[in-house]
Amino acid sequence: MGFITKAVNDVEDPLTESQAIAESIESRGNNVIKLNMGDPAKYFRTPQNIIDAYTNALQEGKTSYLPGQGLMELRAVVAERYSDLYRLRFGADAVTITQGAVEALDFLNRSVISKNDSAILLAPFFTQYLPYILLQEGVPLMANYDEKRGWDINFEALERTVKKGKKPKYLLLGNPNNPTGTTLAEGSLRRLVEFANNNDLFIVSDEIYDEIIQRDRFISIGQVASGVPYMILNGASKNYFATGFRIGFSIIPGDDKKSAELRHAFVKLAFSRLSTNVPAQHAILEGMAAKKEHAAFMQTVLPKIHGRRSLAAKLVNESGFLNAVMPDSAFYVFAKIDFEKLNLKDDREFVGLLLKEQHVQLTRGSSFGMEGYVRFVTLPEESQIEEAIARVKKFCKNHEK
Repeated sequence: MGFITKAVNDVEDPLTESQAIAESIESRGNNVIKLNMGDPAKYFRTPQNIIDAYTNALQEGKTSYLPGQGLMELRAVVAERYSDLYRLRFGADAVTITQGAVEALDFLNRSVISKNDSAILLAPFFTQYLPYILLQEGVPLMANYDEKRGWDINFEALERTVKKGKKPKYLLLGNPNNPTGTTLAEGSLRRLVEFANNNDLFIVSDEIYDEIIQRDRFISIGQVASGVPYMILNGASKNYFATGFRIGFSIIPGDDKKSAELRHAFVKLAFSRLSTNVPAQHAILEGMAAKKEHAAFMQTVLPKIHGRRSLAAKLVNESGFLNAVMPDSAFYVFAKIDFEKLNLKDDREFVGLLLKEQHVQLTRGSSFGMEGYVRFVTLPEESQIEEAIARVKKFCKNHEK
């Protein structure tokens, strides 16, 4: 056995796996259009009141440790946000501030997954869902969404997954979904809750894009999870355009035994790593408490995000080589590659050669648990999106059968 564990050696970072190649191409004076990282703060400046609050926290000496669970006022305003948006009632004690939502994933798996324990993932899923299961030597059980039904949950596949495996510790879904940019309807969520009740499943819902949505109303799992223990992941990265601040939060509101035990485990893990970035917590407190300023900011940026996402989906579907379900949320287009028209073997080869030949950086679908697809990030300006997809189309024509 080597010095480093097999679990760590097996961890990949597919979002940046081609970064060295991209940097090499740029070093030769070429322009790489990077549509691989969903980082809104790179394209839309973090709101000024959040930046000012960060600066003020530094000037006022708010730089010492906080309790591991996080700033009480921030936890309370998170609870207030869910009351305002979804009429959910829980207190600050249900909330733990984490270093981004991914630390909450780490806490979750360290709390409930031991060697050979299982958890259900619905593919396609965010790339970070899988590694934290594997790091605990757990077993991912794969079900999937159904592209033909607009990336709705494939309940037939879900039932087969539950029947064939050891009783799963939890089921994790992303809603709105990264990478598909689609959102589950209330009926699907209610059916999922019924399924979870029948199979004694703990539901984990990643809702980090819940305000970046084109529909009139987003349905949180908490609004429909009658009788089912659940946990919500969210944070400041996407809705508050503060990715680098690394402020996430987990919500475990139930009064059942599983929820109580998981809350206690989260508190222990949070205290064991001391606190998350303290000035950032004060800054995000300001961003969340200033509701009018936040609403005005979103009214400015959301039309741009929706327009760019719709444009990208339209151009992708007109390319003749790719096809995508029209997204209604987040800032992604998840496109199926028509390999019957191309002299290419898989999505890994597609993405690698596209970067080298046309200098467009995408993320392969297999990294999201769905082979044969690519994900486009649709945050850049429309001219960049148009140029990128034109290059993709040229690439496909060059490799056409």
